[in-house]
Amino acid sequence: MHAQRTHSSPAPSPQVWAVGGGKGGVGKSVLSVLFAMALAERGKETVVIDADLGGANLHTFMGIRTPGKTLNEFISRQYDSLDDVCIGTEQQGLRIICGANEVLSLANLQYARKTKILQAISKMTAEHVILDLGAGTGFNTLDFFLSAQRQIVVMTPQPVAIQNAYAFVRNAVYRTLSRATNRRPILAEMVNAAMDPKNEMQARSVDILLERVADQVDPVDAADLAAHLKPIRPVLITNMAKEPREKNASQVIQMVVQKHLMVDAQDGGGVYFDPHINSLVSNMEPLTRIDRGSNAFQSARAIVSHLENGWQPAPDRLRPQR
Repeated sequence: MHAQRTHSSPAPSPQVWAVGGGKGGVGKSVLSVLFAMALAERGKETVVIDADLGGANLHTFMGIRTPGKTLNEFISRQYDSLDDVCIGTEQQGLRIICGANEVLSLANLQYARKTKILQAISKMTAEHVILDLGAGTGFNTLDFFLSAQRQIVVMTPQPVAIQNAYAFVRNAVYRTLSRATNRRPILAEMVNAAMDPKNEMQARSVDILLERVADQVDPVDAADLAAHLKPIRPVLITNMAKEPREKNASQVIQMVVQKHLMVDAQDGGGVYFDPHINSLVSNMEPLTRIDRGSNAFQSARAIVSHLENGWQPAPDRLRPQR
């Protein structure tokens, strides 16, 4: 039961989760839904927003062929709030906001519209909002990721996916540094140069870049840029693991992220591959019908519990799949 709010105290803003990664195919949408289901199970009002602007597909994972309402209706001012474009699901306490494939302009969202969406999210009547981000590292994707309190980076155990996940975090770091220096041309030039691994400054990591800033510009500026990186705290999650050791793939980049990007990354564990998920998606059935005792959902539930309460997952025991 939720505590009653008094008329004098405004409703608290939802906690925002962003689920991103490298390229497509790593299961960001699936995990967005599973995490939302686990939160809803805990009595938390939760909304999943399809933030893959220009390439929306969340509705297909919920068994919806043609959404009646989408994010575009809010952006185009047909509705006043994001709550108005929410669609209910079979899971109590879980709603979704579908994206709009047909509006190509959303893929290159103007800053004012992006700000409007972020402000509207803060006013939603939900305890948690999960942003299912698009593939790649476009500015929209990175900005939504960086706006979230819970920053989830998804990968699979394959080496290419691990590399893409590292590249995603790296681009988020340099996006942050670029925004922090956009009014300081000399600093902006150094940040832009450092994005090239073969740069003349030989700044192949963020700590070396900040050393160059301290030496060539001002130590105060270097400290200020380091402070801008503090809010970046990605939780690295390996999806579609088929055996226990594969769930630890995120540990490979955790140390590299901390060493080269000066970012405090957290190993969030892994989620097991579940053939039932493929069956549900192929048959256009909602993911909310997944077996609650499946390896995948149990893994997702443990991750949510860990992030919410600091609870340590029990020793790993992989159940046989159907």
